[in-house]
Amino acid sequence: MTRAEIEKIIEPIIRKCLREFGDLSNKDAPMEDFLAATEGTLRPDVRRVSLLVSMAQSVLGASASGEGLEIGSGYGYLLLPMARFLPGIRWSAVEHPDRAYVNREDYLETLCLYHCQIVTSNITHEPLPFPDGHFNVVTFSEVVEHLPVERLNFVLSEIARVIRPGGVLLASSPNQVSLENRLRILRGKSILDMPDEAECAKGVFGHIRLYTQSEMKSAMSKRGFTLEQSVIESNNSGYRGNSPRSWRRRTYRMYERVERGLPLLRVMGDSWHMAFRRTAPVDR
Repeated sequence: MTRAEIEKIIEPIIRKCLREFGDLSNKDAPMEDFLAATEGTLRPDVRRVSLLVSMAQSVLGASASGEGLEIGSGYGYLLLPMARFLPGIRWSAVEHPDRAYVNREDYLETLCLYHCQIVTSNITHEPLPFPDGHFNVVTFSEVVEHLPVERLNFVLSEIARVIRPGGVLLASSPNQVSLENRLRILRGKSILDMPDEAECAKGVFGHIRLYTQSEMKSAMSKRGFTLEQSVIESNNSGYRGNSPRSWRRRTYRMYERVERGLPLLRVMGDSWHMAFRRTAPVDR
């Protein structure tokens, strides 16, 4: 199945998750209003999730089986598509206990439909509530940039602990050296917001620190992991401009097409996506 075909299946899943579980979404609003308000804005998540699903199928094989874990499941954008495309994996998720949706009946019912289960934990201060070497695959997408820097080693070590030998870690995060960040610095602006706690959950932050691919590779190498696949791409045009037809969004979409054809530009893409395999014991 091509990535474009995967995206056609993923997009309605993500749209449904946002409409039903989004912190700011009104699930009772007319569908026409919801579609108008979100036109084009789901593309970054559709592209990210489709890329991670494709990487998972490539590294694990479409017929993979065993136990899977998503760290920071959010509204289910990645968890549910992973369950859809890797049905042989029994998926669990861990999310912060203060997130409003984690105990909602409709959220839990949706996870159940996809044969997923969820536990709550503040991963920056609590060990992951799973035994050593329990998971064949762990996803860690768009989470590392939200972690207090002083707790990063603890979280990464916990992830390494619960992945079995031969198991896979799939990670993604905004790219510290992206073209967008370079331009912001040239304009005298910061690439990060102040690390204020989110109103929706104590202990949850916005982007505190961005990391390069080499930093992530080094951190996981120290924990017994070898990099198997790495992809950088720009796909955030849906977040830019006031409408799908705005000049700013069109300009970024044009740049994304150019970037795909020029390797020199790809290193400055919006986000990196990496697949690691545990090939050595965890260095404690």
